[in-house]
Amino acid sequence: MDVVERRLQKLCKISEADEVVLFEKATFLVISHATNSDQQRDPHRFEKISNIIKQFKLSCSKSQSQFTSMEIHTSQFIAYIDEFTSNTYVMIILSDPKIRKSFSLSFSLMFRTGCNVAQPQDCQEAL
Repeated sequence: MDVVERRLQKLCKISEADEVVLFEKATFLVISHATNSDQQRDPHRFEKISNIIKQFKLSCSKSQSQFTSMEIHTSQFIAYIDEFTSNTYVMIILSDPKIRKSFSLSFSLMFRTGCNVAQPQDCQEAL
């Protein structure tokens, strides 16, 4: 697990994200996460996110749609959730407005060009 955490931390640093979270695909439970901030965060945030996404996925399936990715934009942050591997999703949180503007396009490119936490150099090349 140390390897995954180190590589998530590297991805977090490369993307200049506030936080990167890796979720298991079926249950949407947290596998690991990395952060670039010492800011105190809600200790139950992962459980809340998991429940929200599971409910959203359920709504999608009821309408015969498939959940693959999501972008959430607020005045304080942007959250990107996308398939990372065949068994995981990744969520990237950005709060810096300068990074948020340029990252939206880079995010899609990064994950569509084979960026993988096991190969962080791919992420850097994609950015």
